[in-house]
Amino acid sequence: MPRPFLTVLTAPVPSAARRVYQDVRRAMRPIVKPGAPLPKVSRYPGHYALVRSVVEGLEAIGADFNYNPRRLSDVARIVYAPENASLRQAAALKRAGRIDYLVAGPVNALFADEDDSILMMPEIDLNIVACEWMKDFYTDAPALMRKSVSCPCGVDAEVWKPSGRRRGNTAVVYWKSGDEAFCDAVEGVVRACGLEPRRLQSRHGEHAHFTPDEFRRLLDDARVGVFLSSFETQGLALLEAWAMDVPTIAWDPRGQAMWRGRGFQSGSSAPYLTADTGRLWRALDELEPVLRGALAGPGAFHPREWVLAHMTDAICSAALLEIIREGAAARRS
Repeated sequence: MPRPFLTVLTAPVPSAARRVYQDVRRAMRPIVKPGAPLPKVSRYPGHYALVRSVVEGLEAIGADFNYNPRRLSDVARIVYAPENASLRQAAALKRAGRIDYLVAGPVNALFADEDDSILMMPEIDLNIVACEWMKDFYTDAPALMRKSVSCPCGVDAEVWKPSGRRRGNTAVVYWKSGDEAFCDAVEGVVRACGLEPRRLQSRHGEHAHFTPDEFRRLLDDARVGVFLSSFETQGLALLEAWAMDVPTIAWDPRGQAMWRGRGFQSGSSAPYLTADTGRLWRALDELEPVLRGALAGPGAFHPREWVLAHMTDAICSAALLEIIREGAAARRS
């Protein structure tokens, strides 16, 4: 069979010896451990939300691609590797002449010198960033900035879909940044506006504080979401709220933020928020009038409609594929 146009690589292609070992181990397991269930392996290794969206979006549009092939002979001449071990393997394949065009981002690294300066590898032809302000991280790396193009990932709008039941008088308070006293004060404003806050704690780079089902249940009951985050490169939780038809009132301080112990100037806490999906506020004294205004005009927001028009898996993956096509064509010419 001919190779596909694109390979999405989030797990390194195993060597022939490794494949044999894996196949033998798989065949022997029912004998060695009869009745024992196989260990769970994610279909989407790496950054789950991004990889799932890209792969399922490409499948939805019928793209000519393969995903994590097990043989080097099946790897396409164009490779998208949003996972570091896979990106390093793909860079080696490019040096060996096995591939022609290599795409990274947006989750390989935040800073240009992070993870042994992985994004500075000369073999990378294109670096996807989740939004335009992420390019601010590369002001001291102009070559990387020139390679960087923004493209968000999407959401599964059938999974993140309101049940249609009547909503309660609640607000999801998504607490990702700021101290607890700040979150308490925000919840006090929410109560003053006649809503009962339902707190979810998160942290940058951490995903174990709650389950997607818990988040979805709270959103399905909520009239609004109040999001507290010092920065977002895309804001997937915001996108999930919008898909659930919940408008968001997002704190957007645009001040000093931290990632892995390093400070930087935040460019946005809600890069894709629009008039259809919510409102922004910067200081605590701004929250009450913004929230009251949002609650007074519920027909002003159309968050799910906006997602269906702009940020489903299929829409975002189609945009990504076109960026890669254009980049590869420009490189060939």
